Amino acid sequence: MDLLLTTMDRLHKQLDDFTTQLYIAFAFGDGSGLVPSIRIEQRPAGPELLLHHCIAFCAEGDPDISELRFSAGVAVTSAGWVVEALVDVDLDQPRGEFGAGLHTLHLERSDQFSLEDALGRLTEQVAAMCTMCDIPRRLGFEVH
Repeated sequence: MDLLLTTMDRLHKQLDDFTTQLYIAFAFGDGSGLVPSIRIEQRPAGPELLLHHCIAFCAEGDPDISELRFSAGVAVTSAGWVVEALVDVDLDQPRGEFGAGLHTLHLERSDQFSLEDALGRLTEQVAAMCTMCDIPRRLGFEVH
């Protein structure tokens, strides 16, 4: 269990550094915010730990919130550990090259891992997500 917690803590910091850099580099606008979190849920087979980093923003003159989300996590099942990495954007209004609605930009789910293999795969996935620095530009945001 120590390996799980220390790895998740390290990956949370890595993803937090990346999303903070994005948030600082791009002009997401007034009222925007960055919300990093670790979610832990108890499932029948065991725990699910999810790193969730969200950049929330509003279109000018629109009170509704849109979100750019980076999530990665592990869960234990009866068949072994499951790894999932997801980058998506939920837009209230069209923005950049995307129409309004939910858009999955990256999704990878793998299962039947041992804990050590799952954490290795999760480490690879978080590293891959931390190279996706073009997403705010694709959403039409300008660099500061």
